[in-house]
Amino acid sequence: MKRSQALDAARGIAIILVLIWHYLPRDGATPGFILSSTRLFWSGVDLFFVLSGFLIGGILLQNARSRNYFSAFYVRRAARILPLYLLVFCAFAVLIHLGPEFLAKSYKRHLPLWSYLTFTQNFLYAARQGLNDPLVDVTWSLAIEEQFYIFLSLLIRILNRKKLLIVTIALIILAPILRFYAPNFLIGYLLPFHRADSLMLGVLLALVWQWDGGKEFLYKHVRLFRWSFVLLFLVAAYLTYREAWIGDAGVHLGLAFFYCNFILLALLRNGNESRFSVLPNKVLEWFGLRSYGIYLLHKPVQILIPFLLAWFLEDSLSAWPLVVILLIVLFVAAELSYRVIEKPIMTLGHHFKYE
Repeated sequence: MKRSQALDAARGIAIILVLIWHYLPRDGATPGFILSSTRLFWSGVDLFFVLSGFLIGGILLQNARSRNYFSAFYVRRAARILPLYLLVFCAFAVLIHLGPEFLAKSYKRHLPLWSYLTFTQNFLYAARQGLNDPLVDVTWSLAIEEQFYIFLSLLIRILNRKKLLIVTIALIILAPILRFYAPNFLIGYLLPFHRADSLMLGVLLALVWQWDGGKEFLYKHVRLFRWSFVLLFLVAAYLTYREAWIGDAGVHLGLAFFYCNFILLALLRNGNESRFSVLPNKVLEWFGLRSYGIYLLHKPVQILIPFLLAWFLEDSLSAWPLVVILLIVLFVAAELSYRVIEKPIMTLGHHFKYE
């Protein structure tokens, strides 16, 4: 699909939400009103899921009849996901066996390494009822996305669009029901069909966006979507006030509709899908294009940099100076990752064209 500034901007907002949630000091250094207003920022991952559903669903729908449909899709996805992922995995494997004492103690119950290589760590985290590998625990969401890629690529290849629409709506309805009956909140949060509403709402948007007359319908009713966004924003504000937490049956569904509406308005803004100006485009685009590296690296930076600083400083840094250092290190690492690892290998992957 043609790269869209709107979607890069939305991706940038998603990673900023994740960063604020994980990096905001919670030991009294942050004013209470800021903490209370950011209670829902853990949902940046929900925005990523809706974006993935829209983007991956759109790519697969466009190329559903290609002769090399599966091989081209998987090679291109592997070129995007695996290089940095495997680098982080190898560093994790080395650190837990040869690293400093505090890591060795913290990771005595780490998941078997094969679970990370097979993208099944989300099932094991759910079974153990804990995210007990802090350096790489964020990879549970990548596992869900990889499982989603396989499932959706099969659905789109096998089903016609009418049947696909029915299955998509059924999975959106099924997800909150599965969460409601889940034995604990982590199962509701970490398993793929329990999170299908976010992913499949993105697919539903892709189906309408590529349907004959779909764009015209959406542009024609843009005022309706603006008002629905206001309503859904009030829902999000209420969930923030209520301190809604992960795994809730209705919370993720409400967030999925909110973020789906947000993405739709980003695409429709000014009748031009390449424009989106909540913040300066260049800022959000930078974050969006480097969001994968920031996402994979932000927890290792958060854990390892304070340990390294302790070697050089007699006194520990206060919360906000430490956050500034973490962000500088993270952004430099993400920029290097994007330019040296991700972009060159993505470019190679794009040599595999759909035929």
